[in-house]
Amino acid sequence: MTSKQQKASNDDDQTTTPPRVLSLLSAATEIVCRLGCSHLLVGRSHGCDDPPLITSLPIATAPRVDPNAPSAALDAQVRVQSASGGPIYQINNHLVTSANPTVIITQEQCRICAVTPDDLNQACQNLPPTAKLITIMPVSLDDVLGDVITISNALGVHERGERVKHIKRQLADLNTTTLSVLGNNPKPKVAHVEWLAPLMGSGYWIAECVAFAGGEMVHGYPGGHSQTLEKIDLLSNADYIILGPCGFSIERTNEELNAIKLLESEEWQSLPAVKNGRVAIADGNKYFNRSSAASILGSAEIVAEFIYSELRGMYGHHGTRWVRLEELSAFCSRTGAEAARKEVVLAEGVVESRNNFVEQNGLKQESSPEHSETVKHVSNQIAALTRSDYASAFAMNSAANQKRLVSAEKFEAIVSGWPSFKVLTLSSTSCQYFEGKSDGSTTSSVKVDAMPDDSDEVLHFVFDIRKSEDGKRWETDGVRIDC
Repeated sequence: MTSKQQKASNDDDQTTTPPRVLSLLSAATEIVCRLGCSHLLVGRSHGCDDPPLITSLPIATAPRVDPNAPSAALDAQVRVQSASGGPIYQINNHLVTSANPTVIITQEQCRICAVTPDDLNQACQNLPPTAKLITIMPVSLDDVLGDVITISNALGVHERGERVKHIKRQLADLNTTTLSVLGNNPKPKVAHVEWLAPLMGSGYWIAECVAFAGGEMVHGYPGGHSQTLEKIDLLSNADYIILGPCGFSIERTNEELNAIKLLESEEWQSLPAVKNGRVAIADGNKYFNRSSAASILGSAEIVAEFIYSELRGMYGHHGTRWVRLEELSAFCSRTGAEAARKEVVLAEGVVESRNNFVEQNGLKQESSPEHSETVKHVSNQIAALTRSDYASAFAMNSAANQKRLVSAEKFEAIVSGWPSFKVLTLSSTSCQYFEGKSDGSTTSSVKVDAMPDDSDEVLHFVFDIRKSEDGKRWETDGVRIDC
């Protein structure tokens, strides 16, 4: 077969059997669309929102943590969920199976940001055997551009993928422009704040974007992970500060800043960048933290527009994707401003009858907590929650769990800010207790079947407990939702 015949055969195969693509990562969805293959998408994750056309696709995932929770509560929820080893996202097994995808795109760089292969394998046991799983793990700019090639190959449009790589040439052109403006002056030091409570720097490909924009990143380096900033004054070495929290629009960041009072603190107001009016608020949802090729270029252009006044507005981002701090209020109060909160359907607890739950799991029901020391411990902890005694409830956790939860205040934020766990704080909630697995001496578990008074839906929790070091009492080592 000649090369032309081979190409014709390949084209025929693609025409008759085009791939059916399920993208579970927002950046990957953008890449698919950038390759001109949006028509191949059969489903998306709840976070895929660009271009707007794809939001009409079926949603295959739901978060187990509330993305609209305050920064501190959201951070605490994610840390606890991660520490427990449970998935951050719920996958709609039925939807995935019925969509019959032949190509599924996910990521392995951050289990907090999107669905991982392990999440997918655990949730979807009936995936089509012919489905090709594409896993990307971007850390650097080259990784991002390599992901474009990987996805284009999977979709049979390799040449289109090669064309998208022209973005690197555009970045080089941007760098030439910014360096000509910089002249012989030292490069300005730029801090990108990826999270507000706790404060976190960034790194990854974002540091490279800053470099192409003619700046030098502080509190982050190329390919590096996000750094937690223990004190605000650590930002004092930054000439420019960009607040662009992961997943936050400008409007959401404004709401969060008003809630945590960061801008009113003396430490913040004493920062050189703040005193010099060199603070910007950027769209951290579609730029900086999103590893699509288009977002990479846009992020670098935003930085250049911000740190070089001669370039302000040159690339069309100022006033749309970033604003100066003193412009923030006007931007967010304008007619047509986006809502600060995302419309998202949270993952549901398992909804089934108590009888089915007991029968399927072979559990011994303990209608009276006094019948078991383990059940009594869990019952007492829930009782403390219902009377809002979070200090006592926190003290009933193991030392390791207390370290994960940080403090009683963080513990309260998790329980009260997470809709599922909040059910345990309501005095009207009816709880049934079941003894779970036990090694007979130092570790055990208790299953709690909780039903709010105003609902016929049941939430199932598992309390993993262990004996204290002195062996005198039981302590809670973790709590998870049993799905």
